This record gives sequence, C-alpha cells and structure tokens, in this order.
Amino acid sequence: MKQCLLPQLGLLMVMATLTACGSDSKLSRLSDFDLAERHGYCLDKTPTAPGQVQACTNIQRECESRKAELGSYICRHH
Repeated sequence: MKQCLLPQLGLLMVMATLTACGSDSKLSRLSDFDLAERHGYCLDKTPTAPGQVQACTNIQRECESRKAELGSYICRHH
C-alpha cells in the first residue's frame, strides 16, 4: 500500500513547492502533458489543504493562459 501512495505524495510535494516558489513562472515551463496531468490530478482528487488548493488554482490559471495563447485548451474539463 505504501508503494501506491509514493507517486501521489511526490506529486503533492512538487505542487506545494511550485506554490511556494513563484509557481507561475515554473508552471509556464512545464510541458503541456505535465500541466494537463497535474490539472487532472486536481480534478480527480479535489485537494482541500490550503497549499494544495493554491497549487491547483495556479495550475488552472496556467491552463487558461495557454488556452488564450494557443487557441486550444490542453487541460481536461470536469
């Protein structure tokens, strides 16, 4: 069971780090695939911890920014 939690905990740690360290610039450097994957995690898990909620808000903002830039939405919807 511990092995199943490790990838999720790692993703949460990355998300928290991005929130704490100027996430907008770091998120803009993510590949479309990685951004879409993180956004999907936020949709599927609906985190409630304040840091995680902020990270998901920043990820959503980056998805919207790329939609405006590219003309297509790379992140999935609910």
